[in-house]
Amino acid sequence: MKLPHTLNGNQVLKRLDSALLHTKYKTHRRLQVFATKGTACVRCGVDGVHLLSSVDPGGGHHVDLYTANFVMMTVDHILPRSKGGANTLANYQPMCQHCNGQKGNRLETPVTIPDGHP
Repeated sequence: MKLPHTLNGNQVLKRLDSALLHTKYKTHRRLQVFATKGTACVRCGVDGVHLLSSVDPGGGHHVDLYTANFVMMTVDHILPRSKGGANTLANYQPMCQHCNGQKGNRLETPVTIPDGHP
């Protein structure tokens, strides 16, 4: 699949080997979640398959994980920060940007897949 030129306002530079999640980027907080807890969204199951290097308009470099359809994978707080949740690996879970936006700061037990998910 051809890479888009831009994603989320950032210029895509190149595709990276996903093995880097377990090596070079294993100490990066967000990417550490994917390395230890997997690359699939815990809510809908979509998998992050594209590890991409990009640069934002201000010149900052990013490494982000995207699904096959280039939806960004995010890190969700299981117990939301607004409800006292900590910024710890134990409180993080992988979630696609779509599901994370729908979940917001709610607790979800059991997990349900929303209608209209891409």
